[in-house]
Amino acid sequence: MNFYSYRIIFLIFTLFLFGFFPSCSQKEHPSEKEIRVFVYGKEEGDPIRILGQKQINLDESPEMETLVLFQSGQSEVLSAFRKEGSSWAFLWKLEFFQKNLGPMHYDGKQNAWIPGSVAGAEKLTFSGDCLRRVVLAELPGDNFNSVFVEVLSEEPPLGLFSVPMGYRKGKKIWDGFQLKEHEELKRSKRVEFEYNAKEKSFRIFPTNPNYSQEFVFNGWEMIANLPMQPVPSFVSLEMEPIFEKGKESLVTLQLKNRGNYVSLTYLSLSLPDAGSIRLANETQGVRLYKKGDIVYNIIQNKKIPAEYPLLEVTKEGWANNFRYGIKFYYTPITTDNPRILFRSTYKFYQEIISIPNQYSIAPYERDQQGFPSYILNQVK
Repeated sequence: MNFYSYRIIFLIFTLFLFGFFPSCSQKEHPSEKEIRVFVYGKEEGDPIRILGQKQINLDESPEMETLVLFQSGQSEVLSAFRKEGSSWAFLWKLEFFQKNLGPMHYDGKQNAWIPGSVAGAEKLTFSGDCLRRVVLAELPGDNFNSVFVEVLSEEPPLGLFSVPMGYRKGKKIWDGFQLKEHEELKRSKRVEFEYNAKEKSFRIFPTNPNYSQEFVFNGWEMIANLPMQPVPSFVSLEMEPIFEKGKESLVTLQLKNRGNYVSLTYLSLSLPDAGSIRLANETQGVRLYKKGDIVYNIIQNKKIPAEYPLLEVTKEGWANNFRYGIKFYYTPITTDNPRILFRSTYKFYQEIISIPNQYSIAPYERDQQGFPSYILNQVK
């Protein structure tokens, strides 16, 4: 077979492929007009300059999402979309503002952010002027990616500085602006961070042994992994059968300590929507408080009658990465899905430390004892 015969066969095969496979001309991201309507709710406004886009899985659904990074006016926005048929669905946005958007670079010798770019040091393909770096990484228990960004900000008296921020399914789980009073940030003007793929955790100031600190995800937010501190982390919450008014369900909560070994931890489960509760036969180290029993309120600094059922678990000798399960029977008295509040408490010398606390960025409400508590039902 000569050269021209090969050419003919190749052309026929190519036409065959185009006939049976869809064209790749489909838009990879929404148009500028669509983005403006989705994000700002109007068709007209400042021009939109798309800096980059990336297809990646950002939640439990098997469909891929599209991240679009763009600038408009004095804001820089990272937005998430999903293709549904021939149209786009808007999921969430992260919007940041800076007075003067423009090229900036970090000068390690001066420990400062400097206007302009550096020759030979090109900007990352998926980054902006305000969002300096975008890291897409999995968290423990997830089979999808969360979004972590290095945000450049300008506030007196710090001037220009950058900190990490983390978002899971568009909700904030890590707020680097809480580090504004950190001694090393005041000196360096930058909180560097790196992702540990094995532990699925993050470390700030990774090259500085004096200030290096690991952060782990507990199912609600990123927690600093401190010495002698447990980090009880959500694994699963199961009801068998599902909650139904007047019918008893077996509730099983699975936790894992993603922090350090601790000799004694207290785990609290509160049910503010009342109902009746009884312990499972295999439960050990658990005390049940019913309505009217005496409990301690930390805000009032006195003992008070319990307003609703409460389980207090005493967990001894909890090592890193070990699981622990809590089981109990619960009978709802309403048709609404009852709230279950969770917190952990441990003693650090003479101080009582609780997770969550007043510095937590995850939604919480105070229980009848005055402690901030996570809402278990909001976790999947």
